[in-house]
Amino acid sequence: MAEEICRGPRRRAGGAGRAARRVLGRAPLGLLAALAASATAAPAWAEPTIAERARADALRREAQELLASDRPDAACPKLEESERLRPSTETKLELARCHERTGRLASAWALYAEVEAAGGDAKQGVEARERAAAIAQRLPRLAILVSDEVKALPGLEVALDGAAARGVGLARPVEPGKHRVTATAPSRQAFSRDVEARQPGEIVEVRITALDPQAAAPAPAAADLERRRPTPYGPRPDPIHRNLMWVTGGLALAGIALGSTFGGLAISTWDKVENSAGTACRNAERYLDCAQPVPDLARRAMSYATVSDFSFIAAGAALAGTAVLWMTLPPDGPRASARVQIAPGVLGGAVLGVF
Repeated sequence: MAEEICRGPRRRAGGAGRAARRVLGRAPLGLLAALAASATAAPAWAEPTIAERARADALRREAQELLASDRPDAACPKLEESERLRPSTETKLELARCHERTGRLASAWALYAEVEAAGGDAKQGVEARERAAAIAQRLPRLAILVSDEVKALPGLEVALDGAAARGVGLARPVEPGKHRVTATAPSRQAFSRDVEARQPGEIVEVRITALDPQAAAPAPAAADLERRRPTPYGPRPDPIHRNLMWVTGGLALAGIALGSTFGGLAISTWDKVENSAGTACRNAERYLDCAQPVPDLARRAMSYATVSDFSFIAAGAALAGTAVLWMTLPPDGPRASARVQIAPGVLGGAVLGVF
């Protein structure tokens, strides 16, 4: 990136030919105004609607009343909106006068230049040319000079104080004070310079000779890639929450296994009771007046059945707790699929789960 800021003092003519040079100097000034206006000519405006024309006319009348009552600060915004809604040379000229009254001389100069370049009413053109020439003598000028290499960059944007720069390459009048010149283009480092222009007639030049290519971003180190590699399930859930879920799930499986084991023992023991009751009991259907070992086998079968029932009850409670913990698991944590199946049994049931 390269740039150069040049300041040229105002030159004063002297000697016998001073008057002649002053007369000849008006032609370049008029040509500058015309070139600046033509270089910044806006694209053709769309035809305003009836409502927009009515609103623009009303705003213009309100602005004229405010100007008549010496309130240009309130009148200028209305003229700006009227010009936006319904562009016209007359409104533009009135807005230029308004800006001149409020001290916005650079804005007034630009509008006068546009009115002169429009080539409409001869009287308005004369007024605009004279006012632009008078204002230009009271303001410093800023010239943004862009090299051909930079101009050839695709997507180039040159801005002055945040707005698109007008008349690049020309020394345009600017308000006294500090100004910022920027230039941007895709894949290029941005250019930015703050300049100051204060003296009337002073010419400040900002040269933009090159925009350096943007440096390629460094490739991440292998350690960074390994450390930042995302897990398949995102952030891990809270360890206590996860561990508690596995504990309750394990208890549910243990209860199911225990209940199934004692249920099987109860069934096999009752089979032995039934086989012995035919010969050892007077009433085999109700197991009454039975000789040993039928009573002992019956009590043992009932104990097995009781342990099986309580095991399945505990497994169901643990399974419910596991389901609650699974449903409240953080959304970014792993979610296992769940399937619950209830299997009926002879002396109870079995709850089977896969997590």
